[in-house]
Amino acid sequence: MSNKADFRADLILLLTAAIWGLAFVFQSSGMDHIGPITFVFCRFVIAAVAIVPIWYLMEKPKQVLVVTGVDKKAMLLGVVMAAGMLLQQAGLLYTTVGRAGFLTGVYIIFVPLIGLLLGNRTEWPTWLGIVLSIIGLYFLAQIESPNFLLGDGLILISAVVWALHVIYTGRRANEISVYRLMFIQFTVAALISGLIMLLVETWNWQSVLDAGVALLYVGVLSSGVAFSLQVVGMRTAPASHAAIILSFEAVFAAIGGWWLLNEYLTLTEMIGCALILFGGLVSQLKVFLKKSSPIEHPQGVN
Repeated sequence: MSNKADFRADLILLLTAAIWGLAFVFQSSGMDHIGPITFVFCRFVIAAVAIVPIWYLMEKPKQVLVVTGVDKKAMLLGVVMAAGMLLQQAGLLYTTVGRAGFLTGVYIIFVPLIGLLLGNRTEWPTWLGIVLSIIGLYFLAQIESPNFLLGDGLILISAVVWALHVIYTGRRANEISVYRLMFIQFTVAALISGLIMLLVETWNWQSVLDAGVALLYVGVLSSGVAFSLQVVGMRTAPASHAAIILSFEAVFAAIGGWWLLNEYLTLTEMIGCALILFGGLVSQLKVFLKKSSPIEHPQGVN
C-alpha cells in the first residue's frame, strides 16, 4: 500500500472522529429547544432517511422490503441502540460535552469485560487499561455538583450499552449488509424513542425547527456520512492506526465543548480524561501490536 493511500485513510478516519466528537456539542445544544427523548426520536428519523441514498449508492439493494430472520436480529440491535442513545442524551443534561465524550469512550474497556462474562479470554493489557480508566474516573469525579455525578453515571451506563451493541453487531456483521443493518437499527430506534416521547414529553414543531441545525448534524453527518467515511477509511487503514485515530473522538468532543459552548475542564478533570483515554488505548495494546484486519468500532454512538 502506498504512503499516499495510508495518508488518505488516516485523514478520512480523523474526519470521522472529528464529526463524531463534535456531535456531542450539537446533542447538548439541541436540548435548549427540545427534550432529550424528542431529540433522539428526530435524530433517528433523519438518520434513517439519510442512510437510504448512501445505501443505494454503495450497494444498490434489490430486496429492500423483504424481512428475513437476520433482519429480526438487527431489530434487536435497534432496541439496544435506542437504549444507549436515550441514556447518553439524558446524561448530557447534567454533564459537560468534554466529560461525556471521554466517558463514552470507556466502552472500549467494557467490551472485553462483557466478553469475559460470555466466556471469552481477557488479556493482561485489558486489565491494565481497566485500572488506568478507574483511576481516571476517580480524578474526573472530583467535583461538588451532584448533577454532574448523575450525568456521568448515565453516560457510563450508556457506555455499557454501547459495548453490548459492539459485541452483538460483530456477531451480525457478516450476515447482513452493513447499510441495511444501520437502516433497520435507525428505524427501530426511531419507533421506540417516538413512542416514549409521546408518553412522557411535550413538543411542538417550532421547537423542532429551532433545533434543526443540531438535528441535521447528528442525523445526517454523525449517523449517515461519518459512518460511510469510516467504512471507506477502514478498508485500507491498519487496525493500529484506526484504533488510535478513532479514539480522538473524545478529544474533539472536549475541544468542541470549549470552543462552541465555553465549557472548561479543570486540571484534575483533564488528568482524569487523559487516563481514561490512555487506559482505553492500553486495553487494545494486543490489537496494536498485531497486523490484523480492521477493528470494529461502534456504529451510530454519537
